[in-house]
Amino acid sequence: MFYLIGLGLKPEQITLEALNAMKACSELYFDSYTSCFSEGGLAELEKLVGRKIVSLQRAEIEEHFIEKLKEAREKSIALLVVGNALFATTHLQLLIDCANLQVPYKFIPGISLTNYLGLTGLSNYRFGETVSIVMPEPNYAPESFYDKIARNYKNNLHTLCLIDIKNGKPASVKDALQRLLEIEETRNEKIIKDALIIIISSLGSKKQSIVAGKASEIMHKEFARPASLIICSKLSEKEREALHALHRVKL
Repeated sequence: MFYLIGLGLKPEQITLEALNAMKACSELYFDSYTSCFSEGGLAELEKLVGRKIVSLQRAEIEEHFIEKLKEAREKSIALLVVGNALFATTHLQLLIDCANLQVPYKFIPGISLTNYLGLTGLSNYRFGETVSIVMPEPNYAPESFYDKIARNYKNNLHTLCLIDIKNGKPASVKDALQRLLEIEETRNEKIIKDALIIIISSLGSKKQSIVAGKASEIMHKEFARPASLIICSKLSEKEREALHALHRVKL
């Protein structure tokens, strides 16, 4: 049996179902590149489970984990993922591989940052497609995420923007905003410049923070990592009321 297990945003958020499954498995593997805990770490997780957990990088999961899936015909193996394990297409592919290989599998969901979106004051029904802000590299500087933000904005939908992770560390809010503004300047657009932006950081931890403002107001502030951005479209009256009451946002 192969188990794809969501861990939540910190070890304390692991469900009883997930904990029992981990303790019953022969081998435990941890996805160390898709996301990171807002609080705690692998050592704390190992202590909670009482087992050694092997940390895997991107290539080890995307290119080589299929061999482990084959072994799951004979023994129980789990891949542990921070947040909700089916938020990324990488993990959906693993279940597709299981189906094609006729390997039995079970998915156990976990708490993700999307469970906290309502706490911002925004309506969950008014979010469009989620995007990942990818930091540019030599000969690689995609901009498709901006196109999706613009499409959501045009359709009066908010956009949750995840921030790229490199070498196990998320980029900063400042870097993400600068990238968006750079793209916008070349296109002569003003969506990011004019929109209300909400920064959600370290959700579920003692450092949890929800801050809103214009890009020019929040560019120079420091935020704990991991963090994400929400590019807001036109707010409803209830959203305005909630943002003011919960986060003292002046609109």
